[in-house]
Amino acid sequence: MKVGFIGLGDMGGPLARLIARAGFELSVFDPRAEALEKFRGVASLAASAAEAAEGAAIVGVCVRDDGQVEQAVFGAGGIAEKVASGALVLVHSTVRIDTVRTLAERLAERGVLLVDAPVSRTRPTDDAPFVFSMLGGDPAQRARALELVRAFSTGVAEVGPLGSAMALKIANNLVSWVHIVTGALAANLAKSHGVPHAELEAVMRANGNLTPTVAGLLSGFERDAPGANADYEAFLASQAGIGEKDVALAIEAAEAAGLDPALLRAARSQIRSTMTRGRS
Repeated sequence: MKVGFIGLGDMGGPLARLIARAGFELSVFDPRAEALEKFRGVASLAASAAEAAEGAAIVGVCVRDDGQVEQAVFGAGGIAEKVASGALVLVHSTVRIDTVRTLAERLAERGVLLVDAPVSRTRPTDDAPFVFSMLGGDPAQRARALELVRAFSTGVAEVGPLGSAMALKIANNLVSWVHIVTGALAANLAKSHGVPHAELEAVMRANGNLTPTVAGLLSGFERDAPGANADYEAFLASQAGIGEKDVALAIEAAEAAGLDPALLRAARSQIRSTMTRGRS
């Protein structure tokens, strides 16, 4: 089966490599030449998203946000230009629920199907399946997606109708980002009262409060003083942008459901200062 894959970043790149390793005929595209070049000899290198999608039975999209997903699908040189009728598009990115539904409606006019298929990391390494995949959409199309997503997934949930998997991913990410903000606040509180970091970590680990994500962040803060590691600072700033985007999606979804978003707004307002340690 031929597979097209768009987006070869920190998440998309490893997903695409596992797809290739599973034996699928793979064509990839990323607008960054350096990301694309890493797949020479691994997959067919396409000159556009449209070229990667041409002749593919399934096309995966794993880019940063709603704008990039829309560009990859319907922009100049996008998937829609050459994808075949009957093909299936999988949206692995974390985006608005309405974006998923709108894309599906527009693709359906061309006879192309869509499943929301966001992923969440479950392992610290990516040399083997390393994400949990969530699938939303028509049951028959979810079944089609399974053959592919099992190549990179430690587990798969067939959630429900179109948009439901994205709602699940947004809810999951909300917990992660609120925990990151409160974990950093807890570390600062403890430190200001003379509590050694190792003791805070020991207690949080013992009672289950220390998730791998929070543990990694707090350990990084202990390891690298502010400004000491430029690469780490750039990573934190990039992650702050993702966090702000993810919680904004949760605020929108909460409001649509008639839920009070006050806590979500407070957490979002603290993400950048938390991740950059107050420097931006």
